[in-house]
Amino acid sequence: MRTRMRRGAAAAAVSALCFTAAACGGSSDGDKAREAPAPTPLTAAQMKAATLELGDLPTGWKVSKPEPTNDNPKADKPECQAIAGTFADKIAGATVGGDQEFEAGDKSLAQQVFTYPNSDGPTDFVKAISTALDTCKGFSFEMEGMKASVKTEKITAPKAGEEALAFRVKMVFPEMAEVKFEINVMVARQGAGATRVAHVPADASGHKDFDALAKLAGDKFTKAAQS
Repeated sequence: MRTRMRRGAAAAAVSALCFTAAACGGSSDGDKAREAPAPTPLTAAQMKAATLELGDLPTGWKVSKPEPTNDNPKADKPECQAIAGTFADKIAGATVGGDQEFEAGDKSLAQQVFTYPNSDGPTDFVKAISTALDTCKGFSFEMEGMKASVKTEKITAPKAGEEALAFRVKMVFPEMAEVKFEINVMVARQGAGATRVAHVPADASGHKDFDALAKLAGDKFTKAAQS
């Protein structure tokens, strides 16, 4: 996920269908259980359809140009790496499809949609983040040539896909004490696909907007991934 910074504020660049075995119902003639088709990778068309467009957002947002990337941030604690990895542009083993960023003043929103060869990839991706949130409350990593100190906390995620979770990152740059910001992140999975959504409010009062924005992204992702 691309990450951009501006002095005094920062921006992150940053359900229904379950693919489980379905039994026919035990019958006296010993019919075998039938399994649902294994999830297949999302197509390019599905990933495009799963990604927010400007028309999906409230008035005031505009498409923003991606900034230089921070390819693979490394946490100073191994148990925190899955969280740090949510700020990378690339996810190991995944193919990125939809990738869009928006801004409205000092607020920003970014969504990335990607797919794996099968459902194991997104399941492991979300599980690793969930485990990290249970064990990691703070870490440091380097961003844009500066060391960032990070604290994390779980927050409520809107319903999206087969599984979704959300967390808030509070980030401070010790070298520039005035540069500090908070990022709301949601990750969700559906079949062989997954999405990451990052929201940076202009100030703490803007956190209230995250639920509605994340739900917009989650609903669009889920519908396209199920199609």
